[in-house]
Amino acid sequence: MTKQHTGVSRTALLVLASVFAGSTIASQSCPAGSYSSNGQTPCTQCSPGTYQQNQGQTSCQSAQAGWYATGPGATSQSICQQGTYSTGGAASCTPCPAGSYCNGQGQTHPVLCPKGHYSPTPGLGQQCLECPKGTFVAVEGATACCSCCSGFYNDQTSQDHCFNCPVSGASSPAGATSKDQCSSTSNGGLTTCSMSGNTCPNTGGSFPSGTVTRRRPTRRQICPSDQRSCPVYGSRTLGAGFLKGHECVDVLRDLERCGGCVAPDESLSGERSADGGRDCSAIPYVDSVTCRKGECVIGRCAPGYVVSTDGERCVASFNVQG
Repeated sequence: MTKQHTGVSRTALLVLASVFAGSTIASQSCPAGSYSSNGQTPCTQCSPGTYQQNQGQTSCQSAQAGWYATGPGATSQSICQQGTYSTGGAASCTPCPAGSYCNGQGQTHPVLCPKGHYSPTPGLGQQCLECPKGTFVAVEGATACCSCCSGFYNDQTSQDHCFNCPVSGASSPAGATSKDQCSSTSNGGLTTCSMSGNTCPNTGGSFPSGTVTRRRPTRRQICPSDQRSCPVYGSRTLGAGFLKGHECVDVLRDLERCGGCVAPDESLSGERSADGGRDCSAIPYVDSVTCRKGECVIGRCAPGYVVSTDGERCVASFNVQG
């Protein structure tokens, strides 16, 4: 009786030991999101940019291009959203840089803005913005548009060049949006307006060309105390300018002579003249501006441009780049 009992007990113990051992092995498999050389503990978490969705694995998988896997210990990958991209093995998606766009999910690379278009900030999801009238850009991947030079205009959007004024050498304000803004005579406008690589051209605005030729001295007009006597210029067909006379100007409110008198060659740049005046309407990329107490007050800039910190001009958030 004793020998038979001992034999049964040993068999039962062996069965129990086998079951217990199997249970121990199963519980030591590496969980999803981790791995080891044999798939068993101790395990290492998948590093950022990789993932593992199954248990007991010996390696992790890299996130595919257009997808990402956060970490450590990611159990799946996620698709990149519009405005971002990845080239593979990414822990997060990268915003499409300024000058490009990513217009769908799962993008593997950014698409450069075509000529005549721009993207001023990273992460653009749709098509790039159109260069507004009065501007152009002749390179791909632009983050801003160039202003048309004096002697040129652009009455269309999305252009890679500006159009010559009807009269060769005629002047126009920088960023002119209509040929009607061109002068009717050749008076110092530029004859070329092309980018140099990724650099915008000098908008010029020399008017009149050369030195001013005066017919004869003219007296300043006597004006009320709240106005200023400012010169009035004319031009001849050969481009030489002359002083026609003077007129009284309310420089505290006059949009084109705000704060002081402005000579023709000073008016095209929108910068302050030697007399302290500015042609507010000639400030590049301005959409809305007023003259208030002798100062140009910019209300709104063209799309893609913002008012500078000193309030003096409109500036792009980024420079033009390839």
